[in-house]
Parts: sequence; structure tokens; C-alpha cells
Amino acid sequence: MIPEDFIERLRLSVNIEDIISPYVALIRRGRDYVCLCPFHSEKTPSMHIYANADNPHFYCFGCGAGGDAITFIRLIENIDYPEAIRFLAQKAGLAVPETGNYGADNRVAQRKTRLLEMNKEAARFYRDMLNSAEGTTGLDYLYRRGLSPNTIRRYGLGYAPPGWSALKEHMRSKGYSDDELVDASLLSRGSKGNTYDLFRYRVMFPVIDRRGNVVAFGSRTLDPDDKQFKYINSKETAVYKKSANLFSINFAKNSADKKSWFLCEGNMDVIMLNQAGFDNAVATCGTAITAEQARLMRQYCEQVIIATDSDVAGQKAAEKAVNLLGQAGLAARVLELPADTKDPDDYIRKYGAEAFRALAENSRSVISFELKKASDGLDLDTLEGKAAYLGKATVILAGIENKTEREVYLSETARVCGVQIDALKANVNEHYEKANNKWKKKKEESQNAIRSKGEFRSKLNPDEALHEQQARAERGIIAYLFHSPDKLMNIISKVAPADFPTAFNAKLLEILVLRLTSGLSLDRSALGSEFSAQEMGRIEAIIRENAELPFTAERLSEYIKIIEAFKTAKNKKSPADMTAEELLEYSGALKARNS
Repeated sequence: MIPEDFIERLRLSVNIEDIISPYVALIRRGRDYVCLCPFHSEKTPSMHIYANADNPHFYCFGCGAGGDAITFIRLIENIDYPEAIRFLAQKAGLAVPETGNYGADNRVAQRKTRLLEMNKEAARFYRDMLNSAEGTTGLDYLYRRGLSPNTIRRYGLGYAPPGWSALKEHMRSKGYSDDELVDASLLSRGSKGNTYDLFRYRVMFPVIDRRGNVVAFGSRTLDPDDKQFKYINSKETAVYKKSANLFSINFAKNSADKKSWFLCEGNMDVIMLNQAGFDNAVATCGTAITAEQARLMRQYCEQVIIATDSDVAGQKAAEKAVNLLGQAGLAARVLELPADTKDPDDYIRKYGAEAFRALAENSRSVISFELKKASDGLDLDTLEGKAAYLGKATVILAGIENKTEREVYLSETARVCGVQIDALKANVNEHYEKANNKWKKKKEESQNAIRSKGEFRSKLNPDEALHEQQARAERGIIAYLFHSPDKLMNIISKVAPADFPTAFNAKLLEILVLRLTSGLSLDRSALGSEFSAQEMGRIEAIIRENAELPFTAERLSEYIKIIEAFKTAKNKKSPADMTAEELLEYSGALKARNS
């Protein structure tokens, strides 16, 4: 295990605000900070960073994520506890002492390390193949697409030869097994158990994450007859989740443009934009945009210019992107390509970088885009067309919260349709009020539901739904122990972890007791080795729930009485009244007593 004195040294060596600030924009609030939470979509900041607390930590009042700097890195980078410690230690210039293995966590970390090594070696193989005599076909294709030798090197592009085992034989020579290569999505396994190269006769696009690791590959066939599998991408692995990655994020995150990013559909669009001087471009990895990707972009920019293809599929992708980016708190604009170009790559090759820059500067706002979509297929020169358009436009205009912005679009819509602005305004305002009241009612119902079910309940401790009063007492006892560990004997002389009716709180108390009786501290950074990143947020919620209440002997006594009363009542239950779990426990006790 990693020595706890090193974990404490690491905690003191990093500032939590410095760890979090590269991922989100922090806003100073007194001695601490707030920010938009990167773990769920929101428009107003609900994550607080308590940088000057005795134990610096973060907590999101929206989704419940919380913990110290180690927990934040675990969540944001999707890595385990030992990896997060190594990540922070590297930033702090500290060497992690290797004093033994880390059990299951270490096996997971070793597997991920092995996968990353395989991907890196495969990327080298594909790159070398592209630059060999055998790779001429791939290189010619990339040159025909307008890429320069420098761009090809910059992106580490490669070539997969047409055979079934070229990569397999190379990787075997490096000591990797077929099972490992299938696990890395570099080989496929046939119905008879045989293995073969997943990528064959293709140009290869390494997918590199924001930490610089090759995590996957995209590919484009060079076979003109291969219409069915024109593009093939890596399957998801332990180091690659499609919905949480963006192609070229390793370049975009370091772009000088900290305000805007371009969101494209294809790898070639991004590469061509990068070559033209727009290094702030990314693409989804063969999927429609996801909420995770939107939140990922929000960590680096304020606005996204959606540069999807001009076809129907591209326009549908743009509509989805508009909604998800807005939910993530990002401003969005939509690039409108002329009819003679099908995508950003095509446009730049035809008209050049400066023309594209001008096109981007004149990109449509989300409202303009939605209003234009509303008019598609309608003849605005007819009364029927105008009526249909105004019905759609009213809903769109009613969704604009800023009054000044709403007035601007009201005026333009009234002009286009030749109607009185006052009449349109009255209709829009009526829709706005109805929608706003409906939203308020929904929010109030949601808050009431939360209050009625217990504000701090989560899926991590579902037993709380059956034992609300006892769970509140459990949380109080746990928070008391964090605050006053010297009261341990007073607590465990009256209640034991087994007396807690909820599983998570029982586990937490047991670990706290074991740590204290072993002479260890209750430092939250060290607890990360025992709990998942999500569970660390739960622990933070328990501490925060009780932080403003007085830690008095009377209060602790009340909590203990509630648990004792439940224990007594449970012991008095007849077997007919017991739950299945209680019946098993009761039966086990009888057997033990009679043995």
C-alpha cells in the first residue's frame, strides 16, 4: 500500500484550486471558490471549492460529487486511486514510494498501463508502415486529401496493411498475447476462436486523450469497394470510452483561443482545420455528441461553433449539439456552409483558411439557427406558411430568457412575417410565462420530493429509504466521529457498526473504527483507498450535512438512543414480522446459540 505519511505529504504539497482550475473556470467567493460542476450539466455554479479549510475539498450541491484533490482527479480523469496519487505526485514533483502491491486497484492500474503501452506500440507500427514502401497507397491518399507531411507527422497518422496478421505478428514479437490484443481492440476474434487484425488496408488516426496517451484508433478504408465498413473505430476498452473522448483534444486544450472551439463530425475536418491554423477544433469519436463530451469542452472554452456536415444527418447532429451544449452551460453557434461544400474540410480546400475564418465569424446564433430550421419547408409568402412559422417561432422566442435578446428576435420575426410586433410580443410573453410557471412548479415538486425522501439519500445507500430516522442518526454519529475522534470509545461502547440498519453507513463506521483503533487518522485523502470516488462524495455529503450543527454530548446521545431503540425493537420482532434479511440473521443467531 502507499504509505499514509506520503498521502498526507502529497495533500499538503498541492493546492486544490490549482488542481481543479485547469478543468473549470473558478470564481472567487470570499476565501473560497465556486464553479460550474464538470460532473453534471448546469448553467449556474453549484460546485464549491473550500480551499482554505483544514481539509481542502470540493462539494457539488447539485449532483453530490465531493472529496479532496485526489477524488477530483479520480472523477475528472476517470482513473483509480493509485493512478490519481501518481498523477498528483507527478505534478507536485514527488516520487511515489513503492512499498508493495495495491491489490485489485493495482491489477486494474497494471491492466490500463499495459493497454496504453499496446496502443502506443500499435501507433508506432502503423506510422512506420505509412512511411515504408508498403504504405505508399495510404500516403498517396492523405496527400490527395490535401495534408502536408508535417500535419501527417503531427497527428501520427498511419497505415494498416491489407493482410490479416501484420499487426498481430508485430505485437506478438513485442511480448503481447492475442488475448491482450483483443482486449485492446487491436485484434478481433472469429467465431472459431481465431484472431486477426481489426484494421486492414486503412489509413489510421490515433485517438490521443488530453494526457497525451494513445487510447484508441479511428480508420478509413482504402478499398473503394468497401462501402459497408468505410469507417471503423476502436471498440470501448478499459482506457477508452467513446462518449467521454474527443478527437484532437490533446491539441485543442493547448490552443491560444480560450474562448471558442470548433466541433466537427469527422477526423479529416479537424485535421484540415488544424493545418489551416485552427488548432481549437475537435470531433466526436464516431458517435453523436454526448453530455459528457459537452461538459468536457466546457472545461476549456466558453463557446462552441458547430461545424457539422451540410447534409441532413449533419443538420440533425447540429440540432442535438445545440441542446447538449446549452445544457452544459456553453454558448453555441452554428456554421452555415454554402451549398457547394459538404463539410469544413471541403470548404477549406476550396476557399482557404481566411474565407473559413470569415464564415466562422458570421456563424448563426442558436436562435437564428432554430428560427431558420422552423421555416424549412414553409412558404412564407402564403398566409398558411406564415401562420405555421409563427406557431413554431413563438415557442422558440419564448425560450429566450434575456429580455433584450428576446426583443431583437421578436422585431426581426415580426418584420419577416409582416405582422404587428405588439401582437407577436403578447403571444410570446404568454408562452414564456406558461413555460416559466411550469418550470417553477416542476422544480418545486422536485425539491419537495427530495425533502420528503431525505435530502442526502443516494443510490449508494438505498437502505436509507426504509430507515430514514435511523439513517439520519447514523450520519450524525459518523460526522461526530470525524469531528471528535477522541469520543470513539464513548460511541462504540454503546453502538457497533452491525447495529446500523443501512449498509453503506455500517461499512463506513466499521472502517473509521478500525482506523482509529489502529492508530490511524480519519484523513479523507487516506480513505480514498477504501472507497470509490462516488462514495467519497457521499462521505463529504454526510460531513457537510452536519457541519453547521453543534457537536454536543446531548446531540450524540440522541443519535445513539435512536440506534439503540431500533436494535431493541428489531430484537423483539417475531419471525413473522421480519424481513428476509432479518430472518436469515435471526436464524444464524439461533444456530450459533445452540451450537
